[in-house]
Amino acid sequence: MTCTFCVSRNNLAAIGPIVFEDDRCAVLLHPDRAVRGHAMVVWKRHVENVADLDSDEAAHLIAVHSRAERALLAVTGAERAVILKLGIQTPHLHLHIYPVNANLDRAAVFAIIDAAVRDECSDEEFVALAEAVRSRI
Repeated sequence: MTCTFCVSRNNLAAIGPIVFEDDRCAVLLHPDRAVRGHAMVVWKRHVENVADLDSDEAAHLIAVHSRAERALLAVTGAERAVILKLGIQTPHLHLHIYPVNANLDRAAVFAIIDAAVRDECSDEEFVALAEAVRSRI
């Protein structure tokens, strides 16, 4: 099986707009636009689980995740974030961040996770969202 993130490592922007990147991980907006600000924190080295990281790497991942979540919540005005790590379709460590309103019920959250809904924003709005998040991380 070919790993999407490993194949795209030198061009993660082909997957979605990069809003943060360093030598260990990147944060990109997800192209499915299931919810305004759906993003992924992608670990660059191929591992599948947080448990595969040493303590320094795990701390770095969480620090980047925290900065990204804070920026996404501020830019979208959402009240909370749903975090998801599956690795089923792409078995490479990446964390999804879904900024959502606090009043959503379980069915609404799972509709977002399943990409059964879509934030209807134009390409220009998507680019502006990426810029706003990038400026806050």
